[in-house]
Amino acid sequence: MWNLVFAVGRVALVALFIKSGAEKLIDPSGLAGMLAAKAFPMPKLFAYAAGIAEVGLGILVAVGWQVRIAAFSLIAFTIVATLLAHGYWDMTGPARRTNEAAFWKNLAIIGGLMMLIASGAGRFSVDRR
Repeated sequence: MWNLVFAVGRVALVALFIKSGAEKLIDPSGLAGMLAAKAFPMPKLFAYAAGIAEVGLGILVAVGWQVRIAAFSLIAFTIVATLLAHGYWDMTGPARRTNEAAFWKNLAIIGGLMMLIASGAGRFSVDRR
């Protein structure tokens, strides 16, 4: 029973990455625009790369293959994305509140990914550990 709960939790944790990454691959203009506004080089290329990373790493975690490496990579991705997009300390008004919430939610996601690094993929996974 608990192995199944663990597997469902692993999938739920990365569903956001898979959905967000797929959206970037379908239409990278939102992220590319934000990166361009921050004078980031080759913003469209990086938007597509972010989409590929989110989908690919999310799927690895979801199926339970190379979970520790994929989770570590998603942590690095989330840290970079959080610092680029959710710097609420430089904002005011509603934007500050929205981005502060996103910042702390991302911290919680990082915590969940750290727990996967510590525990491994679990019984119901390709790795079966």
